[in-house]
Amino acid sequence: MPKILAVEDNPAILDFYRELFAEAGFEVRTADDALSAINMQQQFKADLIVLDLNIPAGGGMLVFETLRTRLFDPVPIIFSTGTPEQLPNLKNLHNVSEIGKPADPEKLLAEVKRLIAEAPAPVMNPNPPPPPKPAAGRKILVVDDDLNILELYKEILTKAGFEIQTAEDAIGAVTKFQDFKPALLILDVDMPAGGGKKVFERLRMQLLSPVPILFSTATPETVAGLEKNLNVLVLKKPLTPGILVGAVKDLLKIS
Repeated sequence: MPKILAVEDNPAILDFYRELFAEAGFEVRTADDALSAINMQQQFKADLIVLDLNIPAGGGMLVFETLRTRLFDPVPIIFSTGTPEQLPNLKNLHNVSEIGKPADPEKLLAEVKRLIAEAPAPVMNPNPPPPPKPAAGRKILVVDDDLNILELYKEILTKAGFEIQTAEDAIGAVTKFQDFKPALLILDVDMPAGGGKKVFERLRMQLLSPVPILFSTATPETVAGLEKNLNVLVLKKPLTPGILVGAVKDLLKIS
């Protein structure tokens, strides 16, 4: 059964997609923001994505660019948007098209079937190389109360050869830090049990740990002043795989 991932922040349109594609014989999954879409595609591996352009956490172009340039996923994509003028020129892009909102059901289904039929079959490597083994000094603790982000960052960094553990609040972060002894901490700011600032203060002032800290936050202005400290970097969510891995390697001084 062909699989479709529908990405849209309008619940009514998502319901329309679910009903339309299910009745046409497709298996359907949905997401309502950019990070959830990237994470869902890595797990679900849809045969086609219907993608809204203006969605939270980065927009549809972030999803497209991450899948194509960072994850090397050639999945066919249909941009469904009411603002086609915001799209780049799609003529020279493989397996990409655009359909306006509100989408005509027959035209949408026809375009879905056309792109799936034209997409080349994936080439499977019968002997894929094993993932790289984490080396000493490549242990990372990721702390965030958003489980989607935890899973996304864990998958990205594991593939890059790092050993990852996670925590979901400030208390869990400090406890896990003392047990795991990571070489680097990726830390959200707004989370339960005290927040990222409390974790930073506990590590620096009480535990006297100089471990590098990457703040990954939707509100970078709230911790911008902490960048004056040694081995602290503040970046705004969402982080693409390339930016995330690059920042981690810079902080750990890995070439």
